[in-house]
Amino acid sequence: MITLPAVLVVDDDPNFREMMVLAGQLWGITVLEAGNCGQALHVLDREKDRIRLIFLDYYMPGMEPQQCAAALIAMAGPSIPIILATAAVDPAVRAAELKLSQWLSKPFDITALEVLFRKVVLENDPYYCLNIRNP
Repeated sequence: MITLPAVLVVDDDPNFREMMVLAGQLWGITVLEAGNCGQALHVLDREKDRIRLIFLDYYMPGMEPQQCAAALIAMAGPSIPIILATAAVDPAVRAAELKLSQWLSKPFDITALEVLFRKVVLENDPYYCLNIRNP
């Protein structure tokens, strides 16, 4: 059975999640959604074998940002990058607080998102590479 790679978007803003889903559809990438950290942990537990990248908002109801990031990092392990996607002031500082090394500042250029999707998700997928080499 072929498992298609996916991105997990953790954000309480349904419009942001919808935009990410539409971008994923444009590039042929499945985007899984979670409106809070509890949902994200459930999705990650269920879909960990196919998630290649996680986008995490800073401010969400439920868990404190540091608690949420720590739980996701522990469950995802080192093989699934987590990128802070935030409109917060000083995104680099916020990312460092969460022990994350990558961030996107909202609003961001859609080209930056495409580069991340393709680099992390598609280039690491052997089926995608086969399709590129053998159109």
